[in-house]
Amino acid sequence: VMQYQPRVVNVMGAVNSPGALEFPPEQSITVIEAVSRAGGFNRLADRKRVRLTRTLPGGRVENYVINADELMSGASSEPWVVLKDDVIFVPERVL
Repeated sequence: VMQYQPRVVNVMGAVNSPGALEFPPEQSITVIEAVSRAGGFNRLADRKRVRLTRTLPGGRVENYVINADELMSGASSEPWVVLKDDVIFVPERVL
């Protein structure tokens, strides 16, 4: 095998460089690492309502709302490892 098919996660919304991120099959990344690779949160990001959309085998779609502030401070023990074809959406804060 010369090269494995890369896994892709999409990071959209209030991040500095939204788009598709590739990561190798042998590497796992978390939601926070994916946002970091997308340039980090921009100044309007609502870090308390980051949405993770995941399509499960069989086609069922699940949505999770993640408080990234709790993840970054260590207040949450859930690592939120992203899977192939996950979509991470960072909404903007309502001013």
